Amino acid sequence: MTFSESISSVLSNYATAKGRASRSEYWWWALCFALTMFIVTSLRVNHIISFPLDGLLNLVFLCPNICVAIRRCHDSGHSGWWSICPIVNIIMMFLPCDPHENK
Repeated sequence: MTFSESISSVLSNYATAKGRASRSEYWWWALCFALTMFIVTSLRVNHIISFPLDGLLNLVFLCPNICVAIRRCHDSGHSGWWSICPIVNIIMMFLPCDPHENK
């Protein structure tokens, strides 16, 4: 999955916790989120944008981040509730996909 396919997939399924998200989809989204936050933070530090925009952007990205993490857990064959625990969540993001049904 390419960068643009991953971003469009996450944004089109921004509120969908059912299904699966491949490793590439998850990591391309993580890269997009990190770059966006880096750019917004650097603009805020240079006083180009105001502080509330940074918090607003975090709220906008909250739902897609949670849903893609849950779908990634499903793809590795685990329950989406594991995305609540950060350490286990990080380990699961590196696991290969499981060909079985979603949990």
